[in-house]
Amino acid sequence: MLSRIVYPLHGFGGLESHVYHLVTHLTRLGVAVTLFVQETARHAPPTADQRTALRAIMSGLAAVVFVRYDYTTPLLPPNGIVGRQINYSWYTWRLGLAAGAAVRRRQIDLVHSQGFCATGYGSIRVRDPLLRQVPFVANPHGMEEFRTPDWRKWLAYAAFRSLYAYGHRCADRVIATDACTQDDLPRYLRVDPARVVVIPSAIDVDECLGLVRDDLRYELRQRLRLEEARPILLSVGRLERNKGYHVLIAALAQIRAALPTTWRWLLVGRGSEEQALQRQVAEAGLTQHVTFVGRLHEAELHSLYNEVDLVVHPTLYEGSSLVTLEGMIHRRPVVASAVGGIPDKVFDGRNGYLVRPGDVDDLAAKLRLALAQRACWPEWGAESARIVTSTFAWPVVARQTLDLYEHLMKEHDTR
Repeated sequence: MLSRIVYPLHGFGGLESHVYHLVTHLTRLGVAVTLFVQETARHAPPTADQRTALRAIMSGLAAVVFVRYDYTTPLLPPNGIVGRQINYSWYTWRLGLAAGAAVRRRQIDLVHSQGFCATGYGSIRVRDPLLRQVPFVANPHGMEEFRTPDWRKWLAYAAFRSLYAYGHRCADRVIATDACTQDDLPRYLRVDPARVVVIPSAIDVDECLGLVRDDLRYELRQRLRLEEARPILLSVGRLERNKGYHVLIAALAQIRAALPTTWRWLLVGRGSEEQALQRQVAEAGLTQHVTFVGRLHEAELHSLYNEVDLVVHPTLYEGSSLVTLEGMIHRRPVVASAVGGIPDKVFDGRNGYLVRPGDVDDLAAKLRLALAQRACWPEWGAESARIVTSTFAWPVVARQTLDLYEHLMKEHDTR
């Protein structure tokens, strides 16, 4: 497994969590996983909870190989636009050399890369007949650099996108994390459609539900003054322009007359747009109804899901959308943009409503429609949970991944 980051070594983000859970569930199915990952020298020591999780994942691994990531001067942010492209390029090349050496020693039966990590190994593999005897699976993730509307960022990441696409074209199979986005891989990466396979991103249902604590629920109700509030809307994510929170503020202002006087919107997260969003809320006269919660740790966030009525995710572009799955497993109805993998998860009138991204009027209309059907929300929440457990739970997705591995190994054996 080739990755740059993994929980708990490098925090708890979407990719970190994905790699951690995928590896954990594959090892439970009997797969001997060697994890190639970034060294941790520039990161703070793990917390007690992280160390516990680390012991759990390490106990099931065949081996861990650490590769240096940061090759730039301390004056250059390692994950800024310039630093990221320099560091990622060197990192993926060194990663590819290390993985290729393990394959040549016949220690590896299949290689699975995450994100940009396909590039180094892929470029080495196409020139080495021995490496081509071993199946190679590549898993692109959000691909924000391909979807950004900012022309400056688009131009700055031109070389990054070229290398990213090339690495995935070198793979035997490329994973699309949602059926509704599988055409993005031929479109953005120019991958042969015959090599695209759909295996969804997933969440750990037991972990999410196990994080809920009654004491935290009570503390959050008191801190956020939720006792008399209804309905309570919740949004979770980085406070950046692409998350579309400015669109939601405009939509809420448009429908304020249709909302009960006790309504609340909780916005969880931090980011560069926070002050601009606060000004927009004040100018719209919504201050008493909107709370900027800031960051929450995982137990707080999952406990908060149980205190709200409706999850709203107005993002302008998205990957698979872990936030949507989290809200759903906590039996919440969802109103969300019809972008990325969200249309595979939210279905009009079944567990919420889909919205045209960036369309204030459509978002306002769908919120009105959902609010008029509040009696259906318990039923919608139950359907949300059913969709997750049947399709997007890690035991289901890990089994699909192992089935792909076994199919490719038989295919290569036949060759």
